Amino acid sequence: MTSRTTVSSFRRITPAIVASARLALSDELPDTTKAEVALLLKKAAPSLGIHGTAYHVMDILLGLSRMEDWSGEGRPVVAISNAKLAEYTQRSERTVMRCIRKLVEVGIAAYRDSASGRRFVQRDRDGMITVGYGIDFTPARARLSELKMRVQQYQERLAAELAARREISRLSRAVADLALAFPTYADEWQSELDTASETIDLLQRAAELRIVYAAAVERVQPTLSGTMAGEGDIRVIPYTDTNHKIIFESNACPENLPAEEMRLDEQTEAFVATETIDVRSMTETSNAEENKRSGLEVQTDVLSAVPIDLIHRACREVQSLTGTTLASWSELRRQEGLLCRMVGLSDKVFERGRQRVGPHAAAAILATVVEKSARDPDDILKPEAYFLAMLDRAVEGKLNLDRSLYGLASHSRPERGQPLQL
Repeated sequence: MTSRTTVSSFRRITPAIVASARLALSDELPDTTKAEVALLLKKAAPSLGIHGTAYHVMDILLGLSRMEDWSGEGRPVVAISNAKLAEYTQRSERTVMRCIRKLVEVGIAAYRDSASGRRFVQRDRDGMITVGYGIDFTPARARLSELKMRVQQYQERLAAELAARREISRLSRAVADLALAFPTYADEWQSELDTASETIDLLQRAAELRIVYAAAVERVQPTLSGTMAGEGDIRVIPYTDTNHKIIFESNACPENLPAEEMRLDEQTEAFVATETIDVRSMTETSNAEENKRSGLEVQTDVLSAVPIDLIHRACREVQSLTGTTLASWSELRRQEGLLCRMVGLSDKVFERGRQRVGPHAAAAILATVVEKSARDPDDILKPEAYFLAMLDRAVEGKLNLDRSLYGLASHSRPERGQPLQL
């Protein structure tokens, strides 16, 4: 297929669109795979400003591209109408057009318009494109190295900002504790804290707080130096013998207990056991008669066999895409907004899920859906419907989330250089 690209005259041309068109004319293109580019673009989406419906449209277009078009002389051109994309995303055609324009202006796609404005692709017997008009992802292939560097820098910046937030919280508490211990300097230190908190950049704010804390410690260091006087101390001999033998003997049953009292105790224990069994059976019967359960009850049922360590081992792609480590439930809850945007899940639907199954269970189910979608996008065509179906099974008590996570955790990663089937 010829590398000549055209942009119809009805489009409003911008410098970004022209730059993408020039990238689509590149002749020397690195060989890659569809899976590698899909994961790379999903990781780079936050730094490129791609989110919401634009992210959903990008995911659909990448899924429609063919694997053989990402290597050799192939050009990954996708021919799909705006009406069909609007049907897939449940959005208007105008919204879809704006999303495609967003992908073009950020430099990962280019317009390849035909004279009639229709999008179509013709291939020869070998599967190579002879004539193709539609959305061309050649710019993403040409910028492969640049996008990798961009993702690395973005993840490093997120890690630095996270460390800066922890440093700011620690130093602020330390200075506040010093102000309580030394009220003479409290006003001055509070003023310096307020000045440092006005800085927007987190790294710079952390550096300013380190200076404030170091100066405060240096000022009060002479007061803290020296040895403590022993005046008023008393002599106390430590008593470390806990005498466990006496404790055990005191709790043991005396051997000379009368036979009559022992029979009474046995009858009492039997009566209590019988009453406990009756109460337990009545409780199980009443629970079986109830048709609805609260969100916390469903959450307890779903997460009874799902520790956070299992989610950490199973959701490898989620952690790679978000640049975080899901080592705690709070960290998983902080990534809910980003995970919803990854699969095009609206905040209203996710809030409804939290009310039905509880906040932690909803976050765990969402992470599972995103992990499955990231590993095989063609397996889950509608993540929102998949998420709602898992909620229904959780409410009915039929969701085995631990089995799904153990399966994801045991699934081996593809070897380096081997393409991932999407």
